[in-house]
Amino acid sequence: MATQSLAKLETISHRGHQWIQMSEAANMSDRMEHILQAMPSGIVILNEDGLVSEANPVAESLLGLPLVGQRWLTIINRSFAPQKDDGHEVSLRNGRRVKLQITPLGQDNGQLIVITDLTETRLLQQNLAHLQRLSALGRMVANLAHQIRTPLSAALLYAANLGNPRLKADSRGKFQEKLIDRLGELERQVNDMLLIAKGKQDQQGEEVAITDLLQLVFANCEPICSKQRANLQFGDEVDAAILANIHGLSSAINNLVLNSLDAGANEILLSSRVDEQKVLITVSDNGKGMDAELQQKVLEPFFTTKAHGTGLGLAVVHSVVKSHGGELSIHCVPNQGCAITLSLPLISHAKPASVGVNS
Repeated sequence: MATQSLAKLETISHRGHQWIQMSEAANMSDRMEHILQAMPSGIVILNEDGLVSEANPVAESLLGLPLVGQRWLTIINRSFAPQKDDGHEVSLRNGRRVKLQITPLGQDNGQLIVITDLTETRLLQQNLAHLQRLSALGRMVANLAHQIRTPLSAALLYAANLGNPRLKADSRGKFQEKLIDRLGELERQVNDMLLIAKGKQDQQGEEVAITDLLQLVFANCEPICSKQRANLQFGDEVDAAILANIHGLSSAINNLVLNSLDAGANEILLSSRVDEQKVLITVSDNGKGMDAELQQKVLEPFFTTKAHGTGLGLAVVHSVVKSHGGELSIHCVPNQGCAITLSLPLISHAKPASVGVNS
């Protein structure tokens, strides 16, 4: 009797254990089903015969119905439309672009296919690339504005003088010649900027005498300095030469002179000297100067202390100097002025000359 009772208890216990296992398996199956349905990616499960045994709603939305019971090859022919630019992605006939990740299911010989919709990601990347191109265009336009401001201002001054009815014939001829020269400089600046934008600027350029370079800067800037009652003059000059794009480099130095004017300077000095294998060109002034904190920031693109500035002036100068294999240094004292020096590789050097030509 006791033996029968014990056998019944064992049977009940075994059945209870089986029921618990079945219940846990059912719960696990339900949980897996919920996870499958909630996955943000498309999930397709193939059996060993290549037939779809399960698919979640995302997969159905991407690939269309029916899926379950269909051969995967049939679904590929029906729903996929590969394009030449797909790369690691695949285009669907509905216009979506997806990425497939296929994983074997071990002993079952089936496969798990994860389908990730990258359509929105690609659109965001395209929009970002478009915004970056617009940003680059904006920087180029601001850069161009800085480069052409000096020759344009000089040309306008010469044109205004030509409108004077009391201007003598010989003076009129000189102003016409200077106007044509400044307009030619303006055209060269635009062409150089287009070359920079296309990445074709000649980094080496041609052999340029420092005296010729500074004379070009003087011709560009002197009329503007005179109009603002500022004295632009030469300090010590050196008989040396560098390899440079003379128009791009002179435009960079023009910007330094204009910055001096903007800083309230009425005395601006252009000077040069040789230091070992470098030519040092310095633009110094008696303007308001700047403190150490500002000196750390002024070379950053778009940083400006001017109400209507673009913040590209010194950044452009720095970029041009670096493209010539040089360096830019700034030394300023608040309320006393600034000295900005371009250090450029020397290619030839004769005896130094002290030239005291003022405006």
